[in-house]
Amino acid sequence: MFKKILFLSFTLAIFISMNTTGIFAREVVFRDVTESHDWAKEAITYLSSEEIINGIDEGIFAPDEQVTKEQFAKMLSLALSIEPSKNAVESYVDVPADSWSFPYIEATKEYFPKEPFLPVNQFVPAKAFTRQEVAATIINGMGLSAKNNLFNTTILETMFTDSDSVQSDIRTQVGIAVERGVLRGSDNQIRPNDPVTRAEAAVFIYRMMLIRQGKGELAFVTNTPIVAESQVSLARAKEWATERGAHQRFIDIADIYWKYGEITGIRPEVLYAQAAKETGYGKYGGRVLPEQNNWAGIKTATAKGDETYDHESFATPDDGVRAHFNHMSAYLGLEPVGEPHGRYHVACRTAWAGTVKTVEELGNKWAPEHTYGYSLVAKYLQPMMGN
Repeated sequence: MFKKILFLSFTLAIFISMNTTGIFAREVVFRDVTESHDWAKEAITYLSSEEIINGIDEGIFAPDEQVTKEQFAKMLSLALSIEPSKNAVESYVDVPADSWSFPYIEATKEYFPKEPFLPVNQFVPAKAFTRQEVAATIINGMGLSAKNNLFNTTILETMFTDSDSVQSDIRTQVGIAVERGVLRGSDNQIRPNDPVTRAEAAVFIYRMMLIRQGKGELAFVTNTPIVAESQVSLARAKEWATERGAHQRFIDIADIYWKYGEITGIRPEVLYAQAAKETGYGKYGGRVLPEQNNWAGIKTATAKGDETYDHESFATPDDGVRAHFNHMSAYLGLEPVGEPHGRYHVACRTAWAGTVKTVEELGNKWAPEHTYGYSLVAKYLQPMMGN
């Protein structure tokens, strides 16, 4: 019996040792990532554990050195899990096939912004990469470079005094990077032409990965309270809806939104704007049908997918609007009006129930996209308010 116990203990010790080694084998402690780099430690630790970045020597990361284009190409390629083509040919005269960076540059070359006055067959791999170039490359890599992904077209001018220094050909991508929280400024400056350090590059890549995992944090450029006096008249709301080519049912339902705004203290224009976003200004066209009287895309309590039957149906348009206010009340911590729908009780059990104060905070809560609330403000609410 004693021998069996000893054998099991020995086996367990080996198992723990092997698995502990497996857990921590990839984690690297860099001696030069000190307290002055606390702002980047989490990013560097995570990316090094995932083997997306590495140091320049044993235990040395060189966080304050400028990141080069070829170094960033490797980071981005690994972060996006892009497999380099085995049949890649040399695209650049200064990146030979036997260069360590060749496969990474070939895998990500389409994401790098074109540099003015640089021949198309040159990459300049050792060139220091600037903040605006890093931002544009990341947004291109995420597939977000289209203009419709920029919610507030004046965001750079609004937030930064040096926005004129942003290159015109990548201005959209830089704006998207700011809205998504990838690129952040300080002291009202974005410093687009500053070279990026290796520590900063790690932070940019880390933010990108969090966003792709649905864990991004939006750098709020607006803070719009949901519970407050209405700042939009009913007449203006209907005028705005008409200007947008809304269906008549959406224009007519505005009266009921303003009615429940008076009852609950929730700004009716906020929920009316949300209804516009969720229903295409009352035209629907998605999984939810007009006869369901569901103005906010509210799911059923037992929904498993995104089919029509996964969404709540309400007897009347008034019931649908009341449900919209009740559902938002779960997020705000307010009492519902009348008997709430089934999904209301599910919302009340979420970690964020009763904590939401602003429209921007609806991101990653009402919807998985972390810019959901901000896009609602920029594309719907502000135009309704005449901003």
